[in-house]
Amino acid sequence: MRSPALCLVSLLICALATTPSIAAPAMWEVRDGDSALWLFGSFHVLPESVEWRTPLFDDTLAQAEAVVFEADVRPAAMMAIGAEAFARGIYTDGRLLTDSINSETERKLRDVAADLSLPVGSLLAMRPWFAALTITTGATAAIGYTFEGVEYILQPELPAEKQVYLETGAEQLDVLAAAPDDEQIALFEATLNEVGGMAKVLDKMVSNWAAGTPERLADLFVAETGAYSGAFVERLIYARNRNWLPKLETMLADNSEALVIVGAGHLIGEGSVINLLQEAGYRVVRIQ
Repeated sequence: MRSPALCLVSLLICALATTPSIAAPAMWEVRDGDSALWLFGSFHVLPESVEWRTPLFDDTLAQAEAVVFEADVRPAAMMAIGAEAFARGIYTDGRLLTDSINSETERKLRDVAADLSLPVGSLLAMRPWFAALTITTGATAAIGYTFEGVEYILQPELPAEKQVYLETGAEQLDVLAAAPDDEQIALFEATLNEVGGMAKVLDKMVSNWAAGTPERLADLFVAETGAYSGAFVERLIYARNRNWLPKLETMLADNSEALVIVGAGHLIGEGSVINLLQEAGYRVVRIQ
């Protein structure tokens, strides 16, 4: 199982058919004296047809003293967080998912499970957040995506000592697993309602990411997150952005050069990492 915050692809990622075969996603540079941060927005799942690496990206990767990711997504780390997610995502007190949802939502659940060939009995044993994650992951695979996005490709290529992580897998898991029951149910219901249109939305998002048009991606992102609880989106995106800012500023103060690779949704619009750095007085320049 993949990191939960990374796997909520219905908020952050998108599809296949019209994605260009050669891409140049946006990249920014921040300098502070002898220090530099290069910011690159990732998509955590991608179709095989996208070649997103450019000469500038590879040159920057080679030049960077450190490469900063949201979290460790190498196999051993994913096995550990997957086991924890399963332990926290399954009811152990005799309850079922149907005890928390109405009959109409249950009907949608059974229809979606049948469409995706997911065992409905297993879904009924899951807490709402874990069921939403399972459905999203299944729907993503069904439209031709693999969980081989940017960080999943890069981390195995890089020596461990060159990698830095902004948070732990457990901290990411808390975004979902520690959510109040009403937020979890709202997330689950939104997932059921959105899953049928995922291919079309994903297509637009990845196309704009690959084409290097983050302003259009921001518009799509705002439209899509409107289906989810504001409190949930705040914890998934904006609170994490604020938590990362002091760590990034420390890197700039330490006269280091680092390539920062985080989900594209963290680098667009108000409240983004880019926006927070600008508000803190740094000059952020688009270089790709």
